[in-house]
Amino acid sequence: MLRNYADSYLYLNDKGEYEPWLAESYTQSDDRLDLTLKLREGVTFSDGEVLNADAVVANFDYLTSDKNPSLPEWNSALKGYEKVDDYTVTFHLNQVEPTFLDALSTVKTSPISPKSLTSAKSLEAGGPDVAFVGAYTIKSYTEGNELVLEKNPSYKWDEWGPTELAKANPGAPYADEQIFRILPEAATRTGALTSGQVDVIYGVPAQDVALFDTDQYAYGQVLNSGTVYSLYLNTTKAPFDDIRIRQALQKGVDYDAVVDSVYYGNGTVAKQWFSPASIFSNEDFDSAVTFDKDAANKLLDDAGWTKRDSDGYRTNAAGEKLTIVVNADAPYIRDSRDILFQAIVAEAKDNLGVDFQFQALDPGTVTTSWQDNKNDAFDNSMGSTDISTSLDLLIPAWDPPRIFIGQDPEAVKLITSAKEASTTEERKTFYNQLQDYVVNEKAYIVPLYVTRDNWAADKDIQNILVSEISGHIFSTTTAWRAE
Repeated sequence: MLRNYADSYLYLNDKGEYEPWLAESYTQSDDRLDLTLKLREGVTFSDGEVLNADAVVANFDYLTSDKNPSLPEWNSALKGYEKVDDYTVTFHLNQVEPTFLDALSTVKTSPISPKSLTSAKSLEAGGPDVAFVGAYTIKSYTEGNELVLEKNPSYKWDEWGPTELAKANPGAPYADEQIFRILPEAATRTGALTSGQVDVIYGVPAQDVALFDTDQYAYGQVLNSGTVYSLYLNTTKAPFDDIRIRQALQKGVDYDAVVDSVYYGNGTVAKQWFSPASIFSNEDFDSAVTFDKDAANKLLDDAGWTKRDSDGYRTNAAGEKLTIVVNADAPYIRDSRDILFQAIVAEAKDNLGVDFQFQALDPGTVTTSWQDNKNDAFDNSMGSTDISTSLDLLIPAWDPPRIFIGQDPEAVKLITSAKEASTTEERKTFYNQLQDYVVNEKAYIVPLYVTRDNWAADKDIQNILVSEISGHIFSTTTAWRAE
């Protein structure tokens, strides 16, 4: 939704290259520690305020302050920033940080009017008093219910927008108004489209794909980039402090069959940690995550879990049951997540005799379980455009921490080398090595499936713009209804 009213300084195209957007140009120093944005002149926020260097500085003052409820992942790398002239800002980094360049291409840093920064009732919730630069402006917002956007008639995307967007946008947007309704339940979304209450839905559940993949509707399916939906295993405590247990979980569940069953043949099993939609994916990756029930059971036998209790669960010589606990946030709107884990629970018991427990709990309880180190694993995917934004999943960087492998020297070395690499090909080489290390050699991660976004629309709705990089509906500013 934000992309319809919030432009970015840069634009990440489908080749993985950054193009100017609100910035007229950008340059980096040879050591990549200084980045300079040259802003376009004549650009204004929807409240009439001018987008200039002062506005950029004001935005970053907010983003890096304690007023921001969620400090960005690149905050520790940003040493400072300064106004060079009225339309030029230079950022100084204390280390090479690819996530910063990527952030400038997302709505995470889309500039807000300086007036809004000081007078808006709630920057977090949004509303008409929060002014951006974009094709639409916010007319009204009811938190958790509805967002209404109205056309910005003075907006001229084709004059200075990125190449892909300029071609698709011959000027101001077509529609005078857009209404976004928040419908968390999949069945509700499906019913809203089929009954004509809405024109487009985002997040078509797997069981309804066949309904919309017909001549009666426009339908699209895009894989998310970044890292796939995976289990990250806690190596700091039993049972996953033993690599044999980690390897057994990789091999003891038929993830192909599970994903195919849960997602009605419309899911994509993850064969590697990186999404195949990522420019850093490795088509030749030979994953250790392959179903081999016999090999998995031998690993558990070798690890000393040779006995069985009355329920068929494995125990060790001390009579302790082999139990794996995963606590995750609830409610969770990603379709079928809980069903997926129920299937894994069943396979872990039937194939391995492992008591795999999945518990969907309130976010506060889950956070406490991380703090108290009571989780044996956590689930996560990162849809970020640049893989580097996902690497902090492997090292203690979050508060509270839920990253369990600790400061593995080899992982840290590969992460650092990838971030500091000067070319995309160099980065890809290090990322491939890292992936082989954390998935195959150390079995820290169990890739599950590639997250994807299914969307559907009334057959008369034309020209919805979908990003092949992010995997999201990028914009509906170009959309129009055929007569």
